[in-house]
Amino acid sequence: MSIPTLDIQDLKLGFKGYTGYAEVLHGISLSVAPGERVALVGESGSGKSVTARIVLGLLQELRTARISGSVRFEGKELDRLTKRERHALRGRAMSMIFQDPTSSLNPVFRIGEQFHDVLRRADAKITREAALERAASILAEVSVRDADRVLNAFPFQLSGGLNQRVMIAMALANEPALLIADEPGTALDVTVQAQTLQLMRKLVEEHHTAVLFISHNLGVVREFADRVYVIYKGRIVEQGPTRAVFEGPRHPYTRALMAAVPRLTGGGIPDIEENSPDFGAPIEIHPDEVQT
Repeated sequence: MSIPTLDIQDLKLGFKGYTGYAEVLHGISLSVAPGERVALVGESGSGKSVTARIVLGLLQELRTARISGSVRFEGKELDRLTKRERHALRGRAMSMIFQDPTSSLNPVFRIGEQFHDVLRRADAKITREAALERAASILAEVSVRDADRVLNAFPFQLSGGLNQRVMIAMALANEPALLIADEPGTALDVTVQAQTLQLMRKLVEEHHTAVLFISHNLGVVREFADRVYVIYKGRIVEQGPTRAVFEGPRHPYTRALMAAVPRLTGGGIPDIEENSPDFGAPIEIHPDEVQT
């Protein structure tokens, strides 16, 4: 049995407030095998994106965050790596596609310059000319026909669809072992979103990349993912093969999510009051952890 590309066990996250720590992740466990497409599904605020940021090491340096549990990448415990070693993984062995590509790209640098920076993560000696040639080749793989124009443009001069394709190309440029896609189609219309998913599937299969696909769009998840984890209020409440979860959801929250998907036949929104968070309730605090 092969080692999972990503293996998370009992991951907990708390943020320090004025009177103590508020825990937002309560023992998350999930895994992604090489070449597997795994979806993490849940509503906004359920803990999807912070889980991804912990994997990339983007929250570990926050003095207000307390993290426990195990996060392994290709069998290596990430917490045991030095800051430099973890930094070296990002953009090379693991990459992330963020929700809004326009704001994620640097507006004051041309696309070609940003591609050069990405490719230098894997090859520090790569020249600008070689980087542009490699970038043009990668953009062609994501169906960008006028690569020269795109590489000479600033992000704000491109459409949302083109910027999304640029982000996907950058994320896959160094053929990472792990790709985290955080709502990659949020800023796109449904047509471009479908094209983007087709491109991701094709490229992932060719490079045998493991994908953690974060979304609340169940239609997209059903089409794209091999397995599904359902996260609710910082906990994994259901998991399994995509077909099994969609055809026979067991948890009330999962069933409510399925029932809330709009249908041509109409119908009301299901009542999930017993499962929905109480936004008027105070944040859970652990008094024994208050520092004086």
